Amino acid sequence: MKYSLNPHIFVFGKTINKPKISISFLSYLLRGKQNILIDTVPDRAAEAYIQDIESVLPVSQIDALILNHSEEDHSGALQAVLDRHPNLPVYCTPATKERLQEKYPSADFRVVQHGESLTLGDYTFQFIHTPGLHWPDNMVTWLASEGILFSNDLFGQYLAEETPVDEGYTKEAILKGAEPYFEKVFAPASTEDKAIIADIAAMPIQTVATGHGLILQNQWPAVREFYVSKVLK
Repeated sequence: MKYSLNPHIFVFGKTINKPKISISFLSYLLRGKQNILIDTVPDRAAEAYIQDIESVLPVSQIDALILNHSEEDHSGALQAVLDRHPNLPVYCTPATKERLQEKYPSADFRVVQHGESLTLGDYTFQFIHTPGLHWPDNMVTWLASEGILFSNDLFGQYLAEETPVDEGYTKEAILKGAEPYFEKVFAPASTEDKAIIADIAAMPIQTVATGHGLILQNQWPAVREFYVSKVLK
């Protein structure tokens, strides 16, 4: 799957639609003075994923990878990317580096701290660590200049479309995917770990570029309200 969110942000991924579950795995490429890849996809989707990226630009022209989480549904195609660009810097939390460096001993992992900002070409990113949501190594990435939160697992849904945006979805349809996802992924987290969700939800977010489900724009207020209600109850 390849989709243009705007002229300089591309979405790549894999969708699964089965009778009992729908889900997507989404990755993002930002083009500019530097080309930034955010997260990857499962290994089983790596071949098509690389082809989709290279329909936009060669993997060797990517300047950095931001990896919000080490789980294989987000890092599975990392090997395929590194095979084509061995010196690619990979920005991640300390826990993500710790988990992946044995598997990828030659990778250039660069640790980012909670609240740290990093400018790469045209883009200034801020990294917000979200340990326990749902692994100890999770973070989200905030691009304030465009009002986009690259949220990885956070705010995801059990939904999948080849056009991965919420246009045409009602509040009820979005929450039908968001509610069971929250219960599965985040309900087990501690109250302390979930507290940061309210802080993130209060940010001036216009677009939530999720790792699973649909990219939230029109229905972001509905999902935000639902998450905050679960955290503050």
